[in-house]
Amino acid sequence: MTMAALSPNSILAAPIQVNPQVKSDQQASAPQVDEDAQKAIKAAQTDTVTISSQALKMADDKNAAAEEAANKRDEQLALQLAKDKADAVKNETQKSAVKAYAAATYN
Repeated sequence: MTMAALSPNSILAAPIQVNPQVKSDQQASAPQVDEDAQKAIKAAQTDTVTISSQALKMADDKNAAAEEAANKRDEQLALQLAKDKADAVKNETQKSAVKAYAAATYN
């Protein structure tokens, strides 16, 4: 029994080119491979739709909570700014009252 020598052409060649009898085996397995690939794609599509629906609902819930928290922070910031402004006005009023008292006392 003789063995064919390996050459760069035989190594890079497709199995059908090296051994024509392989062709019938590959043709028989191709439909099975295609069928398996289609099943995998269909399963992935089904899972993706289910996960996407759940993810969308979770994202909406998180967005609503984040928006509510942002609104609350905005309200707190506005309240703090109003308090700061009222404190500044109060301090100015007190300074004016002290000046008026000092002016009335020394005159």
